[in-house]
Amino acid sequence: MIRLLTLSLLLLAVGVLPAQDLSIAALTVPAELREDANSVVRSYDQVYESVSPSEATLKVRRVITLLNDDHDRENVLVVHYDDDTKITRIRATLYDALGTKIRNARKAEIEDYSAISGGQFYTDARVKVITLTHQTYPYTVEFEYELEMENFGAATSPDWSPQAFDQSTQQATFTAIVPASNELRYKAHALNEPEVTTAGGQTTLRWEVSDLTARPAESYAPTAPTLLPYLRTALRDFRIDDYELTNRDWTAFGQQMLALHENIRELPAPLAKLVEETTAGLTSDRERIAALYRLLQDRTRYVGVQLGIGGWQPFSADYVESNRYGDCKALSNYMGAMLDAAGIDNYPVLVNWNDRPYLNADPDFTATAFNHMILYVPAEDMYLECTSSEWPAGYLGDGKQDRNVLWLTPEGGKLVRTPAHRPGDHGHVRALDLRLDADGNADYALRAEFFGAAHEDLRMFLTDQSDRSKQLEVLERAEFIPNVQGKTFTATLSPDQPTVALAYDTRVQRYARKLGKRTFLPLNKFNRYESVPDATDDRQFPVVTTRARFLVDTVRLTLDEALEVESLGEPVTEIKHAAGEYRAEVITAPGQITWIRTLRLTPVELPAEEYAGFREFFVAVNKAERRQVVLREKRTK
Repeated sequence: MIRLLTLSLLLLAVGVLPAQDLSIAALTVPAELREDANSVVRSYDQVYESVSPSEATLKVRRVITLLNDDHDRENVLVVHYDDDTKITRIRATLYDALGTKIRNARKAEIEDYSAISGGQFYTDARVKVITLTHQTYPYTVEFEYELEMENFGAATSPDWSPQAFDQSTQQATFTAIVPASNELRYKAHALNEPEVTTAGGQTTLRWEVSDLTARPAESYAPTAPTLLPYLRTALRDFRIDDYELTNRDWTAFGQQMLALHENIRELPAPLAKLVEETTAGLTSDRERIAALYRLLQDRTRYVGVQLGIGGWQPFSADYVESNRYGDCKALSNYMGAMLDAAGIDNYPVLVNWNDRPYLNADPDFTATAFNHMILYVPAEDMYLECTSSEWPAGYLGDGKQDRNVLWLTPEGGKLVRTPAHRPGDHGHVRALDLRLDADGNADYALRAEFFGAAHEDLRMFLTDQSDRSKQLEVLERAEFIPNVQGKTFTATLSPDQPTVALAYDTRVQRYARKLGKRTFLPLNKFNRYESVPDATDDRQFPVVTTRARFLVDTVRLTLDEALEVESLGEPVTEIKHAAGEYRAEVITAPGQITWIRTLRLTPVELPAEEYAGFREFFVAVNKAERRQVVLREKRTK
């Protein structure tokens, strides 16, 4: 390899090799930028120009050297477009390690398809994708594209992320050009203040970074915008169709978003009468809300409609009633209209629905960071997820808790935080009765209730899949049950509470392992908590967890009369950490062993230096979950 490299450099010196671009040759990457990096951004230049409140252009050129096959799809260009965003230029070029151009992407290599798959959306959003690959590493790709945007497409100015995890950056710039009559508002992390110039009625802001060394991707770390250089931008004033909108502050933004809801809540007469009939005789607001929520679920279904300003403006209650479907905004408006008719105040609410929001709405920086709409009922302090056909009324659902959301109130936008996860609200209570025979086989009887976030996937699956045999197959693969040969199986979905109850009876072969006269009996073979964070020697980032659970498992083992306990171990095991508490107790009685375990998992934020202790807690839990008891054949007198 060294000889080949030397030969290549000699050939380069005498000009024998084809035309090369040494500025992007992989061999010219400085050693410090190679360290701990899977890819190196050689240059990344982004130019955004706001032509008017409803027109803008974006030009992007990105050159990146891929050092190995762990580069996280950096060889793929993805460009979104729709009726308001036109791609006027797109090009991709491949270079080898010496910077020699191999080829441009061919037209046939540019994939073009709908941005959202499946039949639950009506949208004009599309995406072009180009993938360039090379047989040997390192190699370099150059991506260029230009966009012309108007109305909805120009409403959101771009963010800029010059570096990803496990990636270094040699040079990158972001330039924004806006009319002097407007303003580009921004919030930056780990970036210097921009260079600002004014000329010809325009203001130009320019950011630049260089020689950023790689930072590792670490599990349980905060999101990239809080750790790596990141720029958020927002035009102070913008326009969509005939609507003048602003990012001056959350109050004004909310007022103008609420204006998009004007004159769309009037109920058709038959629906107004049905609302009256549905709530007749109910004595409390909570009862009326629950009844109308079930009416919403029975009469409508979710279909995403993202055409033009439909991305921000709801369709009317009359539209939903006529079509019996709508997106999150339309269904929230429909439910809100029914509540209005019942005399119950409510607000539309903008939220980022994600397990961990990449960006949270910032109290000090007004820019849309939302992807979903729900409803809030202030009198009951209740949120309603109007797209779900399964949830009970008032259940917010995982992925929308403990984050900033925007209430659209008559007084304007109000940024508030949704309730945080509490362990006692999410988890399961399981009881397993096992009757063990002398050969280690066992009769198995499970009774379990899953609640809160721990029940969601189970509820949706059981609602969508009614075939019993397929239910059992999936539950076995997901390790809810040990096999599919059971005699009895029931699943009960509560209509009023976020719970699912399971009952299952079967026969389990070789539950315990028999060796000679001894039998090794696992106390908790099927319901172990086995998640252990990755080991690392040099943790760099803080530790953040958002998972809250309270897990209770009881295993009652009835032993064959020919068996007795030889070795039991400690009766109580306790493990404590800021991230959780674990307690397991073993209780014995003649012919019976009972194992009771509780595990409380609590969201935490810890400094990097406490990662080792954080991980050790889960290592210890994993070990305790694998505990075995040794049985032996009863001695004869």
